[in-house]
Amino acid sequence: MGATDTIKEFARIAATAGLTKDVIDLLDKKASLLAEQVAALEQENTTLLRENRNLVLENQQLKAQIQNARPKGDELDQKTRSILIHFFKEAGDIPCEEIAQRFQIELSAAQYHLDILLQKEFVILARIGFSSWQGEFPALFSIASKGRKYVVENGLAD
Repeated sequence: MGATDTIKEFARIAATAGLTKDVIDLLDKKASLLAEQVAALEQENTTLLRENRNLVLENQQLKAQIQNARPKGDELDQKTRSILIHFFKEAGDIPCEEIAQRFQIELSAAQYHLDILLQKEFVILARIGFSSWQGEFPALFSIASKGRKYVVENGLAD
């Protein structure tokens, strides 16, 4: 039974209880005022529930936007990620020159991506490059355990 029905029942009981006309009229007037207040409160409650539902949806959308906008600690850009995946798949030592050639980028761009991977400890310097009378030996890089972990945990491994 709703609040409005309770007020109507209250008025019916008062009318049949054998009270004086003055008391019945006063109770009827009070019941009418209560009914108006209940109706106003129910309307306000409906409005507040609608606003609350809209605010909850807006809050969820804003949280999603923040989550998407927030830089992730180990997040890599697409090219750097692709290079790390290449190291993962090759599972061997790779020179910077091979990275530049494989991804069709300048050598300095390949070095840039390797710098990022080195800073994050996703790759390691396996051999320092050097030149001798026998020839030039480029530096070699290899994937590190942190790099393998990143690839596997982010679902980048086939």
